[in-house]
Order: sequence, then C-alpha cells, then structure tokens
Amino acid sequence: MERLTAEVLGRLTGDIVKQVIGFAPWLRKRGFRAGIPETLTAIAALAELNVDCMEEVCSAFRAIYARTPAEWGIFPNLFEQYFFGREVRLEEKRRLQPDELAGGAGAGERASRPPVDVVQGFLAGYHPDDGERFALRADERVLKDVVQLTRLAVRRMNAPRGRKWRLRGKEKIDLRQTMRCALRRAGEPFVLKMRKRRPDKPRIVLMIDISGSMKPYAPFITSLAWSFTRARARTQIFLFSTRLLRVTSLIARKGVAGIPFSDLPGLRGGTRIGGALEQLLRRYPSLLHRRTCVIIVSDGFDAGHPQRLHSAMRDLASRVGRVVWINPLLGEPGYEPKSTGMSAALPYIDAFVDVHDVATWKKVVTGGALRTAAP
Repeated sequence: MERLTAEVLGRLTGDIVKQVIGFAPWLRKRGFRAGIPETLTAIAALAELNVDCMEEVCSAFRAIYARTPAEWGIFPNLFEQYFFGREVRLEEKRRLQPDELAGGAGAGERASRPPVDVVQGFLAGYHPDDGERFALRADERVLKDVVQLTRLAVRRMNAPRGRKWRLRGKEKIDLRQTMRCALRRAGEPFVLKMRKRRPDKPRIVLMIDISGSMKPYAPFITSLAWSFTRARARTQIFLFSTRLLRVTSLIARKGVAGIPFSDLPGLRGGTRIGGALEQLLRRYPSLLHRRTCVIIVSDGFDAGHPQRLHSAMRDLASRVGRVVWINPLLGEPGYEPKSTGMSAALPYIDAFVDVHDVATWKKVVTGGALRTAAP
C-alpha cells in the first residue's frame, strides 16, 4: 500500500481526491474488487503522472484496479464513463492570476470552457470488448472438421473390454447363433459361431488452461473440447486457472452458443497447474486408472511452486495409462519449453504435441499420439 504524505496531497486539488475516492465504490458496483488500498495507490500515483494527459492516467489506473483479463479489457470504457462525464477536470493546483482574483473576463472564459476531448490509448493486442461477453466460444467454421478428426482419434484409441458380447471372436462359442445356423442345415452344427466382448468406450480426461495467455487459442480449443462430447468416448472436461472446475455438461450444452464468464465461478487470472492437478487427484480419483488418457491443454506458464507441479505430475503419471500435453506455443518459431512449469512436467509426459488449428490436430491424430490409452 502506498503511503500518502502532505507533499503529495498538497499538489492535488480537492476535486481530484474526491473523484478518485468515489471511483472505487463505483467500480465495485460493476464487479471489480477495489477498496482503500487501490484508492491510496491511485492518489499517490497521480503525484507522478501528467494529469493533463488522460491516456497516461488511464493506463496507470488500469494497472492498479484491473486484476483479471476481463477487468483489464473493459476498464478503459469504465474509466471514460466515470471521469469524462464529470464537469471538473483532473488538474494540479496552480497560483491564481491577478485578473482571476479580481473576477476578470479571463476567469469566466476558463470556467465555462468544456473539457478537452481525449482519445484513449489501449494496450497493444487488447480490445475493450475482450472478455466482456463470452469467456469460451467454439469456432463454428472448423467444427465439422474437428468433430470428424476427433471421432477418428477415438476409434484408434485402445479401449477396455466391455460387458457386452459381439460375434467373430475366439474366446467363447455363441451357442444361440450356432443353433440358429444349424437349423438351416437340418440341425447339424457344421459351423461354430464364436463371440468376444465388445470394446468399451475409451476413457478421456481433458484439462484446459483458460488463463490470459491462452486466450488467443480459446475458440479452437473450445471447439476441440466440444467435439469430444460428440464422439463415442467417456470424456470428462475440466477448466483450470487458479482452481479446477468440471464443465463437461456445460461444454456440451453451450460450447457452440458461447459460455458467459459468469457461468465459470472462481476462475481468475493466473495459472496454478500443480494445484489444479492436485485437486483432480484428490476429488476425482475414480476417473484416473490405467485405462485413462489424460490430455492437458496449456502453454506451461505456471505461477505456482514448481515442486507442487512436479509431485502432481509424478502421481498422475503413475495412476493413468497415458499423459498427453498439448502446447499451442510449440509450433511458434524459436519456442523452447524451458519455463519452470514445462521443465517440471516434461519427464512425466508421454506425448508433447502442438495443436492450435485443424491441420495440427489432424497431424496429431494420424501420428498416433492418442492411440494408446494404457500400456
């Protein structure tokens, strides 16, 4: 928390302090978590800023008040609504001129002058509407191709033996089919009909990182997650950033139409991959066994302690049949997985692949990265 001094407050007018004090309650009504520490920091920052340049003030306040990608995206619009609608401009104290003290014409002109129009500057790569409407939405242009490739991948995966039986096996004689065939030949069973167990559906656990660094790939990754709900597989889908959230039914119902950010409670900025894996191991142990294929979609930038990720990956790899890590940055020129998170996870990964569009997903499916779900 910034410490305010008499010198700092002495440079600012009472109107500035009053407006900044009212800004935090105004933001709280719109979903921000702003309080006294942010207010004191903003007032102290004004002492170092050029308050005549509203672009500079907006950028500084954005760094103070915005905590999540969604708040970062909509903050400039809120800043404009609050400060540009006020009659009093942000300005520093100055000495009054003699004509102003006497109530001259110059004072009246200056008092009635409207605020100067200021064009706001936005951070490169961001748009004011980013994160405002949908947190996740599938790309409808690639859905058909992605679903076909996902169904092909599921058919190629090894599946456990199911409870139902089917013909053309070598394990057991199907007496019913053998007798029916013998009736066509006067009761002589010339052909023995065999049967075997029908393969069960493959078991897949899909974990998707939705932190701010993964936002450019969110439409395709959402399409990929939705396609698994349309394939013949036992799929469970989880989202994670600072915590783990199970969204299988939500993706199946709203993946194409769009999932509002309000439907994803508790997911905030930052990534705790190790903590999310620990929650998966602790809360959903029945999903993790030797026939399960775990697919983790993340760029590997972990804000948590690397030892937690190392321990969680070690325990996960010992319990499931296959761990596949999808990193969309792997195809970028010059990228190397040298981050702390990726370095801790790589020893326990069976397949490390790049998937960010239809072409790369097809390459992974045909290459057999998902083929074996158990040793």
